[in-house]
Amino acid sequence: MVEWETLLFFAALFAMIEAMGEVGLIREIGNLLTSIIGAVDEESRTGFAIFLLTSVSAVVSAFLDNIPYTATMVPVIKQLSESDLGLNLEPLAWSLCLGACLGGNGSLIGASANIVVAGVADREGHHITFKDFFRVGFPIMCLSVVFGIVYLELLYAL
Repeated sequence: MVEWETLLFFAALFAMIEAMGEVGLIREIGNLLTSIIGAVDEESRTGFAIFLLTSVSAVVSAFLDNIPYTATMVPVIKQLSESDLGLNLEPLAWSLCLGACLGGNGSLIGASANIVVAGVADREGHHITFKDFFRVGFPIMCLSVVFGIVYLELLYAL
């Protein structure tokens, strides 16, 4: 059976992401992050960028599906790596990946799998509310993101 509601939800999300790119919002996000990271002294930039990208990606991905969020942020991390901040693309990419992936566990709308499973569960008579999912998922997401940041900091910043 086709989950039409879910398919339409994702189509609308991707249309919104494309519109954000067309109006220049993605470039502005990159400019803002460049300014914030650039304010940190050069020796600490990679570590700060890892912390910032991972934590922001996690929180945003908990409330905006992580697939379109990641698609939006790829040009941003590329812009950051090409700036004069001295940041390498690899730790930025891993920060985005871990933050977006783990952030998807924070709420019912954070990941495609959550939405699909909630639809199937509802059809079978087991309603999963946003609040119930959030109560369990968000603390687990926070803990896993902390471990992810520590791992990336050890790997790239220390």
